[in-house]
Amino acid sequence: MGCEWEQVILGDLCTKIGSGATPRGGKKSYKNEGISLIRSQNVLDYSLSINGLAYIDEQEAKALENVTIQKGDVLLNITGDSVARACIVPSSVLPARVNQHVMILRPNIDMLNNGFLLYLLQYYKPHLLSVASSGATRNALTKAMIENFSFLCPPLFIQE
Repeated sequence: MGCEWEQVILGDLCTKIGSGATPRGGKKSYKNEGISLIRSQNVLDYSLSINGLAYIDEQEAKALENVTIQKGDVLLNITGDSVARACIVPSSVLPARVNQHVMILRPNIDMLNNGFLLYLLQYYKPHLLSVASSGATRNALTKAMIENFSFLCPPLFIQE
């Protein structure tokens, strides 16, 4: 087995990179129970907080079907003061969707371990914060910034 590390682009190692959307009606759409809607306040470094977790009904969830979270997805805050915070979504909040301030990173499991991706994002957090604050009035990471993020990646067996 070789131990070759390779310069890669994150977008080439993920099957999904995308942010969510706001349900129609915004906060008025929130319910006391139903499908979890994960917002930036829920995404902490290395963990997801259920404090303030919002819920939407089946109809709203269907409208947000393209931002359905799957087991093992890595979530990344992409706007505001909490930009660059990241965690792996726990199964306990599924089914779930994300709003527009949270990005879903779904690694191709044959090439990228989700735990490695989480630690990689945390390691590069100072860089991500720097990039997010460049030239904007509000801190933000774009889809293109994340897709084109380049890093040195070890083979999967080392990631694991």
